[in-house]
Amino acid sequence: MVNRRLLRTKAFQTIYAFRTAERANYQLAFDYIAEQFLPNLDLMIPKEEQMPKLEGLRKLAELYFEELFKGEVKADDIPADSKNAAKQALAIYRDAVKRDRVRIKHAMIEEVEKIYDNYLKLLLLLVELADVAVWDEQRRLLESEHKTSRFGENQVILALRNLPNFENEIIRRDLRWTEDDQNFIRKLFLDAVLPDTQFQAYLRTSKHNFEEDLAIVVHILKTFVLKHHSVVAYFEEKDLNWGENKDVLKSLTTKTFKIQSIAELVLQPLALNWDDDKFYFTDLFDQTLNNDDEYEKIIIEQTKNWEADRLAMTDMIILKMGLAEMIHFSSIPVKVSINEYIELAKNYSTPKSGQFVNGLLDVLSQKLAEEGLVRKSGRGLIDNK
Repeated sequence: MVNRRLLRTKAFQTIYAFRTAERANYQLAFDYIAEQFLPNLDLMIPKEEQMPKLEGLRKLAELYFEELFKGEVKADDIPADSKNAAKQALAIYRDAVKRDRVRIKHAMIEEVEKIYDNYLKLLLLLVELADVAVWDEQRRLLESEHKTSRFGENQVILALRNLPNFENEIIRRDLRWTEDDQNFIRKLFLDAVLPDTQFQAYLRTSKHNFEEDLAIVVHILKTFVLKHHSVVAYFEEKDLNWGENKDVLKSLTTKTFKIQSIAELVLQPLALNWDDDKFYFTDLFDQTLNNDDEYEKIIIEQTKNWEADRLAMTDMIILKMGLAEMIHFSSIPVKVSINEYIELAKNYSTPKSGQFVNGLLDVLSQKLAEEGLVRKSGRGLIDNK
């Protein structure tokens, strides 16, 4: 199932992507300014003669833009053309950043929810393999020892196929293995599943009990559906985050078949409480960005021997997320937050980042608690009064 460690990782990656988009938009603002001061080829003046004045206006516009951007306007004698270009560039930049934030946040949520689509599609692959097993026997003109249709009669597969909510979700989400995919599925069955000794042993028995049917489904799931290189390659091509999401998918699919009877077969939820987790996920993203300046000031005050631009962008984002979680999520213990962001730093930042994040968040948590900014309450926590 999706857990909050994964959600922290996704939020971190999304904030990093947003910051990268911000930088790109910042550069595009300068490109816009440059376009405003290109030579006018309709004039009867050679462009070489126009360039010195235009170049001067461009530089002044860039200077004024940077002052507006920082909120520190100092120059009063800027020509109107330069001022107007700078103001328009800033408006374009802010609009682009606003749109990017909405778009990237929506994609962040969509990416996590897409994990459930892949979960359903993996289950559907089991059903498709059962259909191919029936097809394989029907296409044989001569009697064969491989009674592959027996897998099509597997009671666990039949129960999965007939789960009302499974069928409804497949239709609602428009999930299917297309005609083009059938060659891939048939090849998987014929080249990998059919030669498997455990599967052949299953086929040699005409009648199977529940335990036998469940065992072969779990075997095919773990050996082929989740691990075979062709299946992995298929999903890696469709989902750039397959490598990161595969553990969640393994958990969801495996837990689906941890049953003692057919009656227990149900679809697993994406998370124990996705509504709560989704709120935490989006709020962590928003709180980190909404309080960016405040958090940066807190971090810089504690790292006076460092210049802000010397801190890796990944470290800065992780620290700001840690502050957001400690300050705004009262039910999450400080130690849990610190440990989670240490792990995030170890996996996604510099070799020394884990130790750096650990020391800084530990100091900041104590300082902010003394100032009353970190207040924890809830089960197993002490309320700061």
